[in-house]
Amino acid sequence: MKVDEYGTGQLHTEIFATEDNCFLWRRRHLVGGTATAVAVGIRDAEFLDSSPHLAVGRPDGDTVVYTAPGSRSLARIIWPPAPAQLPPTAAMTTVGRALRDLNTCTTPLTAPGPPPALGRLSRWLRTGDGKDGAARLHQLCTDRMGPTQLRTLDDWCHAASAGTTGHVLLHGEPSLGLVVPGPDGHDTVLLTGESLCHGRPEHDMGWLLGELAEMADVAARHLPDGTTTPFAAMAEALSAGRDWTPDPVLLGRTATLRRMAHLVDFAGHVGWSDGITGYVDTLAALVGDDGRTVLSPLQ
Repeated sequence: MKVDEYGTGQLHTEIFATEDNCFLWRRRHLVGGTATAVAVGIRDAEFLDSSPHLAVGRPDGDTVVYTAPGSRSLARIIWPPAPAQLPPTAAMTTVGRALRDLNTCTTPLTAPGPPPALGRLSRWLRTGDGKDGAARLHQLCTDRMGPTQLRTLDDWCHAASAGTTGHVLLHGEPSLGLVVPGPDGHDTVLLTGESLCHGRPEHDMGWLLGELAEMADVAARHLPDGTTTPFAAMAEALSAGRDWTPDPVLLGRTATLRRMAHLVDFAGHVGWSDGITGYVDTLAALVGDDGRTVLSPLQ
């Protein structure tokens, strides 16, 4: 039985209840051949099923299918934040452990290269290619950030992708939308497989922390005073679960890239809004200080 359905111009998600009290998540990619490429990586990634913190997807045509304990992602549970929704720290600790399991895995995979999200962002930074909103955003960023800052972001993408020193197996694009807790808040899993790749472990951590920092920033700017904002506690729990000391420069740059990538996806696949110009100015400030303050909303 279908219990939920939602999507954008990029991705369509359907969730079905099963007879054994689990849920099937079907994520259909509407742009590009993500699921086809994923099939190669997942074929060699069955060993990841040994981690209780990971749910590994199965390719089915242009769709990737997961079995998960719940029907709602953590993103949909905690946004917008409300006093009745306590900080989901237990779920974020589990996500940290899921990243640890991925990042410390030594079994080689056949296909994965560098993070695909960085490849897409790099192409957009250089060319402005994309649907109308993405092209419009590129012109706005060129006008307000300047070509130098766009080249800086592109340099960060290439620096994160180059070489093999310190590289590990990565999730690639971890997000709260891929974190699925069980109905009681326990048995959390991180949906994994669509973007398996190699790179520095700061990529996965920075990608998630950038999302949390963005939510905290938006909440502080636009939600009513007194709203409970759990994002700092979530970030602390994530770091505790991963139990590792990252390079702060790489972490800040990756978190900034995550915020830039989210804006590109929003403009290209969701739509334009009046707040985009102000968001571009925020990104310009973050790039200008080398990403050092991107995580300030979580402090």
